[in-house]
Amino acid sequence: MTSHNRFSVAVLAVLGTTPLALAADISTLYRISPGDTVEIGIASITDRTQRAVVQVDGTIVLPEVGAVSVGGLTRPELQSRMQTILPTKIFHVRAPDGREQMAVVRPSDVTATIAEYRPIYVTGDVLNPGQQAYRPLMTVRQAIAVAGGFSLLRARTNQAGPDPTDLRRDYEMIWGEYTRDYFHSARLRAELDKQENFDTQPPQGSPLAPALAAGVAKVEAEALKLSLDNFKQEQSFIEKGAKDATAQIETLTKRAQDEAAGVKADEDDLQQVTKAFKAGNLTNNRLADVRRAVLLSSSRALETSVELMRTQRQQEDFVRQIERNENQRRIGLLNELRDTEIRLADIGTRLRAASQKLQPLGATAAPLSIAGETVRAQMTIVRNVDGQWRKQASDEDAEVAPGDTIEVRFSNEMESAAAQ
Repeated sequence: MTSHNRFSVAVLAVLGTTPLALAADISTLYRISPGDTVEIGIASITDRTQRAVVQVDGTIVLPEVGAVSVGGLTRPELQSRMQTILPTKIFHVRAPDGREQMAVVRPSDVTATIAEYRPIYVTGDVLNPGQQAYRPLMTVRQAIAVAGGFSLLRARTNQAGPDPTDLRRDYEMIWGEYTRDYFHSARLRAELDKQENFDTQPPQGSPLAPALAAGVAKVEAEALKLSLDNFKQEQSFIEKGAKDATAQIETLTKRAQDEAAGVKADEDDLQQVTKAFKAGNLTNNRLADVRRAVLLSSSRALETSVELMRTQRQQEDFVRQIERNENQRRIGLLNELRDTEIRLADIGTRLRAASQKLQPLGATAAPLSIAGETVRAQMTIVRNVDGQWRKQASDEDAEVAPGDTIEVRFSNEMESAAAQ
C-alpha cells in the first residue's frame, strides 16, 4: 500500500468524526508521499536546517547523512526517525575563532516537519485550471476560488467579442419569449383538461421583473377564461337544441301513436261501411265520406312520421356536432401545444447559448439560469484509494487532500436529458 493510500484509509477511518476533529488530526494522520517537502532542523546547529523533496522511491537526501527513507511515515514518525538517525552522525561546525570542531546532537535538538505538501489540481469549468499549492484545511471552495472561480468560457477574456450589455439584453429578450410560451403552454394544458386555473408562478430562475411575468400570466389566464366560456356557451346552445329535439320527438311519437290508432279506427269503419254498402244498406255518399276520412288520417299520420324522422335526424346531428366540436377543439389545442413546445425547445437552445456567453468569470458570482432550470456546478474529487483512482461527488465545503484532482462541471436537467 502506498503512502497516499495509507493516508486515505486513515481519513476514511475517521469519517465518522466531525470535520473540525478531522482537520485537527490531519497533521498526524497524513503519511509522507513523493512530491512532499520535509524540513529537518537541529536546534544546536542553527545553520543545518535542511529542506528536501521526497523522491519517487520515498527517500530524501541530507548532507552528512545520505539517503533516508521517509515515504509512508507520519509527521511524528518522521520526527522519531530523525531523532534516531541524526544523533549517530558526526557533524562538523566552525567555531567563532574559525576552528572546526565536532558538534554533539541530542535527540531533543532534532525537529522534523512537513514543510510543503504535494500540489492539488483543479480542472474543468474554472477560470484558471491547473496546479495549486495545498494548504492544510483547504476546501473545494477555496481551491475553486484560487482557480479564479467558475467559468464556462475561461478563455473569453483574451478574445474580442460582443458587448456584455448587448449580450445581457439579448439574454433577457430570449427569457421574455420563453416566459410567453411557458405560460401559453400552461394555459393550453389547462384548457385541454377543462381547468379554469393554471400555475402562474414564473419559470425557475427567470431574471425578468416579477410584474412582467405576472402580466403575461394574467393575459393567458384571461384568454383561458374567455375560451372556456365561449366553448361552454357554444356547447350549451347545441345541447339546448338537442334537448328541444328530444322533447319534440316525444311529442311527435305520442302524436304518431294517436294518429296510427285513428287510421286503424277509420280503416275498421271503412270495412264495416263497405260491407253495409255491398249489402245495399248504405248509400254511395256515405262510403265516399268514410274513404275520405281514411285518406285524411293516413296523410296526417304520414306527415307526423316524416316530421318525427326529420326531428330524430336533427337530434343525431346535434349529438354529432357536440362530439365534433369537442374533438376539433382538442385537435386544435393539441396542435397549438405541439407548436408551442417546439418553440420552447428552440428558445431553450438559444437561451442556453446566450447564458453560456454570460456565464460569470468571478469566484463569487452565481451561474445564470438556462431555460427555467438553475445551472449548478458539479464538483468531483479524484483521489487515489487503495492503489486505485476513484471519483467521488463533493460539495464546496469538502476538504481536499494533497494530490487530489478537483473536477468542476456545470450541468442542468436539460443537459442530463440530452446526454442520455
